[in-house]
Amino acid sequence: MTIGSIGAGHMGSAILRSVLDSGLYTPDRIHISSPVASELEPFAARGCSTGLDNLRTARNAELIVLAVRPGQAIGVLEEIAPVCEDTCILSICAGVTVGSMKASLPRSASVLRVMPNLPVVCGLGATVMATPEDVPERFVESAKAIFRCGGIVELMDETLINAVTSLGGSAVAYFFRMADVMAGWAKENGIPPDAALRIAAQTMSGAAKMLTGSGKTPDELANGVAVPGGMTEAAFKAFDSAGFDAALKAGMDACRNRGIELVSLS
Repeated sequence: MTIGSIGAGHMGSAILRSVLDSGLYTPDRIHISSPVASELEPFAARGCSTGLDNLRTARNAELIVLAVRPGQAIGVLEEIAPVCEDTCILSICAGVTVGSMKASLPRSASVLRVMPNLPVVCGLGATVMATPEDVPERFVESAKAIFRCGGIVELMDETLINAVTSLGGSAVAYFFRMADVMAGWAKENGIPPDAALRIAAQTMSGAAKMLTGSGKTPDELANGVAVPGGMTEAAFKAFDSAGFDAALKAGMDACRNRGIELVSLS
């Protein structure tokens, strides 16, 4: 099977790099188009077929990753529709429903809606794929294999995609922001900035490994650190007073709700 990617920005290129690095597809089976030449250069150097022409990419690929901005998705699909007979679109466009995309394509084309996150580039991504309907099994299995190159893959109903985006896709940025605040606090307290970021990042990485490997709940793990009368417990009390949990949930609500708004605009 040949694959294509229309778009090679942050997420598109992360997916492509994970596929190439894994060896799942050789460069001669990968076709990429983008209006930004600098996005194509790293993949041309690795032997992929690259260019500005979306039609050429779609014509040469059986499985096409749609990695453009949500507002561009339908226009791009209408552009490539004449060469999309019996192909499958893997859309990573937030807020663009399967139904709206299928309406722009030939009846024989399939659509899978997928929501990955940026850590796919280092093999630690979390991807959610909308439960496929009437999509040939070979496309479903190929799609799973592509995103497993970059981490785990979960299947869920399409109605949950916006909530999952807040949990996985956008949540990467939540952790980056948390690390930035922690490192900024550390600098104010005399800790060198580079060391502070390394410590914060390593702590997050270690905590994630404990969470997935210990068999314990997050609450159990947290309580194991926050001993009565200790420093961590004091931090938790301050978090509660400042409304940490409520603020985090409010942000996640806002992220999910924006996804719902995007659906109504598409």
